[in-house]
Amino acid sequence: MGSFEPTIVAGLGYVGNLAQLMSVPPFAAAFVCSMVSALVSDRYHCRGWTAIFFSILEVIGFSMFYASKSPHVRYGSLFFSIVGAYCVAPALSTWMANNSAPHVRRATSVAIAFIMTNAGGILATWLLGSLSPPPRYTKATITFIIMSISLMVVFSAVNLVYLSRANRLKAERRHKMSRDEAPAGLGDRSAWFIYSL
Repeated sequence: MGSFEPTIVAGLGYVGNLAQLMSVPPFAAAFVCSMVSALVSDRYHCRGWTAIFFSILEVIGFSMFYASKSPHVRYGSLFFSIVGAYCVAPALSTWMANNSAPHVRRATSVAIAFIMTNAGGILATWLLGSLSPPPRYTKATITFIIMSISLMVVFSAVNLVYLSRANRLKAERRHKMSRDEAPAGLGDRSAWFIYSL
């Protein structure tokens, strides 16, 4: 969506250089929120909650864009959708890297995350380019809402519950055995590897 933002802004009534200029504030807000969310999620080890929060912001932004006909409201929706989209990706990538060990699994998981991110960009290009006409982008916006809810909010919440349960089971295993008794090379499957939530 980020690549199409100047076109989307132009469809809201801004023309020429003004359309380019009005494209800057949502990205500036995304930059500030990315820095703050990185500090907070790192300090409090809440990558999953960060991903869920920004996914909900995406849903709010896309819903506003879909439901409103006011160009001002639709422009305001970009602050939610762009901030959500650009802040959720680092949280998810870091969450995946934090919960993968040894280094081979970590490198593979990060690579898969970037493949999925780029696949989303390809899908957005088709949706916003030819499958959903401007300025409403109705099919694209509905698709983004569905994917933000089902793939981002729900999957992140399910993963959070799964990892919480795995940490509880690992804590029980740690009480029953010493670190020396644990097999070597288990990586993130080790009872002493605590998943980041």
